[in-house]
Amino acid sequence: MNKIIINHLFEFWGYIGTQGGFFNKGEGYVYTKPEKNSWPNKIFEIDPEIVNLEQLHKQMKNGALPKSLGVAENENIEKRLLQHNFEQQSMVKAMFLETTKTTMPADDFTTITPVDNDKKAIIFARVSSNSFGYQILSETIISLIKHQKNMHLFLGKHNDEYVSCGIIYHDKNGYSGIHMIGTLPEYRGMGLGKIMTNKLLFEAYQNLSDIVLLVASTSGERIYSKIGFITDRTLKSYTVKTST
Repeated sequence: MNKIIINHLFEFWGYIGTQGGFFNKGEGYVYTKPEKNSWPNKIFEIDPEIVNLEQLHKQMKNGALPKSLGVAENENIEKRLLQHNFEQQSMVKAMFLETTKTTMPADDFTTITPVDNDKKAIIFARVSSNSFGYQILSETIISLIKHQKNMHLFLGKHNDEYVSCGIIYHDKNGYSGIHMIGTLPEYRGMGLGKIMTNKLLFEAYQNLSDIVLLVASTSGERIYSKIGFITDRTLKSYTVKTST
């Protein structure tokens, strides 16, 4: 299941890059490189049989490529990355939920609204940027709402203010992934993230998805485990050392 989760995430990044016009292919890898090093700025899908890690390291270091490389758990690849002076940057947990083993959330989401125009896309970019602490360009979000067959974006309100966000992506294999579930810092601890999560799960049920996928931080893992998500290993991100 780990491979399915990671492949879904890579497809998600690739979809965003394609819609935004910043998806690129290298020799043995692909990458997304939006303006201003904004989200999602990633190298992924590396092919260890083709990729030149020495050249990749050089291009990451000089800024020609994104500074972050996403890889699924793989002892051989990770060993080679360390040998070529990469260092682990972060790690998230790969998780999945079987819809047949959980109950569909009730359709009661009066505070959730779809992102269906440029104005809401701009708000989504602001809310998500402030929620996650990294830049998400409004141009990127606007490019996504023009093609909402496979992806749907949502905003959540509290006291008539937009304060939470979330995305669901239906991949080519029929799985649904929930992404970018965030809440503005000053509104955390009020259950707003849970409401957004349930809305995205409801959408997954509506899509007749047997499996729902996500990646989460260690603290997020505890929250999603209570809903019924199961952890299956990790996704690691590597970067280049500042001095070698």
